[in-house]
Amino acid sequence: MGRRGRGVLADRRIEAGELVERSPVLIIPHADRAAADSMITFTYVFMWEHDTVEEDLYKHEGRAAIALGYTSLLNHSYTPNCTFIRHIDELLLDLVALRTIEPGEELTIDYQMTLWFTPE
Repeated sequence: MGRRGRGVLADRRIEAGELVERSPVLIIPHADRAAADSMITFTYVFMWEHDTVEEDLYKHEGRAAIALGYTSLLNHSYTPNCTFIRHIDELLLDLVALRTIEPGEELTIDYQMTLWFTPE
């Protein structure tokens, strides 16, 4: 693990707008949120309720989800090269390139919430 966490690097050129990954998600039900939120799991989850934003994770209410792919391992950036799209009812999370990404470049997303660490 590097100083920025696990991270994911592009193994090929990825074009702007390209679907990088479609991940099924593992739901953490509301009843299990207290236990899951108190563990390292909290740093890998996405809010998984309609009409919510990632900042709502701090309310510790409703469902959360872990993407069963690489997306949950992406590091944060305020100038990310990817974004995520939650498909709540389909239990899928899409990772889409915001711009062209070159081989060897780290894939990043904006966590869209108050960070629990100081970003580089």
